[in-house]
Amino acid sequence: MKTIAVVVLLFASSVLCQDSAEDRQQRIRRYREECVKEAKVDPALIDKADAGEFADTKELKCFAKCFYVKAGFITEQGELLMDVVKAKLPPEHEREKALAIIELCKDLKGADACETAYAIHKCYFQNAHAANLHKN
Repeated sequence: MKTIAVVVLLFASSVLCQDSAEDRQQRIRRYREECVKEAKVDPALIDKADAGEFADTKELKCFAKCFYVKAGFITEQGELLMDVVKAKLPPEHEREKALAIIELCKDLKGADACETAYAIHKCYFQNAHAANLHKN
């Protein structure tokens, strides 16, 4: 499902990598549904973000935070948990590229946890696409 995969581009192949692909997709869908409700975000904004059009809305930013908190990659305060990120990245050939991009984005900070999660996600998304990482 492209929408879900792009929204979680940073971790699409790594969310609980010990799970099967089907388990990961179900978990991603569940997190997405829960976070759409929690953040009260219009799913159309998520679809637009999938295409690289990032809306500057509190709801979309809080959706990113919600998702990454549920996935275990950031804290409620918006702190990126690098050890967790590194542990969950798959050991595939793109791992080093992904880590390099994460290093570029990891220190971004916003006014709150939602803005921080969103800034990190947007940075990773834009740099991953520029590097042709995680093609769909």
